[in-house]
Amino acid sequence: MIRRNDVRDLLESHNGDAGVFARRMTHYMGVSDQHGNPYLDDGNNMAVRDPRDDQGRTFPRIKPSEISFGHLGRGLLGHDLFEEIFEPGSRRGAGHLVAAAMAGAGLNLREASDPVMPSAFANINAFTAVVTGLLEVSILEGWENPDFIGDQLMPDEPSKVFEGRKVIGTARIGDLAEERLPGMPTKRVKFGERWIEQPRTVENAMACEVTQEAVFLDLTGQVTQECNNLGEWLRYRKELRQIDAFIGVTNTYKYKGTSYNTYQTASTWDNDFSNELLHESDFEEVLIKFRDMTDQETGTRVMINPNTVLVNRGKVRTASAILGPTAIATEYRSNDSAGTPQNIRTSEPFYKNKYKLLESPLVYERCDAADGLNLSAANAEKYWWVFEQGKRTIVYVTNWPLRVQQGAPGQVDMIDRGVVQYVKADERGVPMWIEPRRVVRCKN
Repeated sequence: MIRRNDVRDLLESHNGDAGVFARRMTHYMGVSDQHGNPYLDDGNNMAVRDPRDDQGRTFPRIKPSEISFGHLGRGLLGHDLFEEIFEPGSRRGAGHLVAAAMAGAGLNLREASDPVMPSAFANINAFTAVVTGLLEVSILEGWENPDFIGDQLMPDEPSKVFEGRKVIGTARIGDLAEERLPGMPTKRVKFGERWIEQPRTVENAMACEVTQEAVFLDLTGQVTQECNNLGEWLRYRKELRQIDAFIGVTNTYKYKGTSYNTYQTASTWDNDFSNELLHESDFEEVLIKFRDMTDQETGTRVMINPNTVLVNRGKVRTASAILGPTAIATEYRSNDSAGTPQNIRTSEPFYKNKYKLLESPLVYERCDAADGLNLSAANAEKYWWVFEQGKRTIVYVTNWPLRVQQGAPGQVDMIDRGVVQYVKADERGVPMWIEPRRVVRCKN
């Protein structure tokens, strides 16, 4: 835990320059580089990275749980000014923090005859900057929980349209090539039209307010933990929507103006059938399903390369024994009648390490939930999926990825409710199926 004296020592190591201190702290927390520029990933989304020293070597970043608002404020502002601003019932009140941050270095704020001196403004601004960085990195840490698998089920696809966008394509020509004899004209073909319609995107958002009481009493980093929870629960909402679309609770596939269920047993495709995962032969049956998928326009085969398997926890060991690193030799016995010798064929595990294996307790929850697939516990455990991972199967259409926005409430609201900092996190998007033939769902 970084204490008040640690904050003061770091500030003084930068010659008391509060601006440099704030930039270094946000860099040490992993939200910006040494110059204060925020880190972004390849998709221009906010990112957390390990900081670098002057030689370019990375070192472990400061975790939000290691910094408390109380120690940060007392180290930067000094004990007396911190107590005057944040102590419940103080003469100044938290409204002075916002006013000072907005005033700039050339203004004195007065309450009776007691001013906040201009030299304190830089430290107040540094305090609010570091608090902002703490809130951002806490939300990002919760958002990037490795237990969530939604983004592995469907990659993000940026879009500037909220609803009704048509993903335009051309229908397959089909097997129309023919022999051309000397002097004969070449056979002409036309491209047919096909499109998939994007469903309406949804914004999910959460916000939290940091009160002056929370800052005053926070000595163990509990406020940043709450912001970590905010990011985690926002991502949880996205995760459930992704899982629901993938397993078939919601159906978003709309082809040429007609809506279809993702999983069917007849009609235009067959990707939903009874096939409990017990043996290697059960997986082979799924691959045969993929082999037999045909295009709805021409009736020709669709070339599909499944590469990922999703199971519930009750089948993880079975799936690993067939597909994963623990796969072992397989025995095949003939069905000879009693009293005659059986023919036994032993084979190395053919599918070992060829497919990615995924599992999440949230998938089981949505299979079992009354507002999910509404399956019994036993049947929910036996559901599993094989699919081709990537943008040709299903995507999460994103209008904007995770955004973290900070703002100080108006001074009247600040004084009335004692709010020091406001932070909002949101994202807007929707799952959209591109080609349901690239997934097969299996059940008991």
